[in-house]
Amino acid sequence: MSIIGDLIRRFTERRAGGQTVEQLIERLVESGQVVAERLARAADTPGNCEAAAHIIGIERWSARRLRTALGDVAVRDEYDGYRPATSLTMAELAEAFAAAREQTTALAQQTANLPPSVTAHHNDLGDLSVKGWLFYIENHALRESIRIRGEK
Repeated sequence: MSIIGDLIRRFTERRAGGQTVEQLIERLVESGQVVAERLARAADTPGNCEAAAHIIGIERWSARRLRTALGDVAVRDEYDGYRPATSLTMAELAEAFAAAREQTTALAQQTANLPPSVTAHHNDLGDLSVKGWLFYIENHALRESIRIRGEK
């Protein structure tokens, strides 16, 4: 792990540690609505489609990693295979994000009773707690959606 990865992991765990899983799930729902609306309003441009595909790919990849906390076999892969095609329209990408966030939220609810010692591996940040993953997922989509420019 790099020094930057270690710093981001520490930041993520510190921010997540002060919240309950229920609070993090609430944040997932609220920020999911913000991001979905931002994507639905966005102009159908290559840059916006690229940003949306990135957000969705990381969301899906992160959910796959979080499933290992529930017992799924761990895999070491990159997020690229989870990205939707950038040839989709922004409306289609907005729907794909909303569906992915709904699945992430349902998955998060399944993790609510796991002990704090349970972790799942992130390629760059190392092992993250369940709460760390929930914060990471919520924060990533909200932060990256700022790249979306222009409205229909």
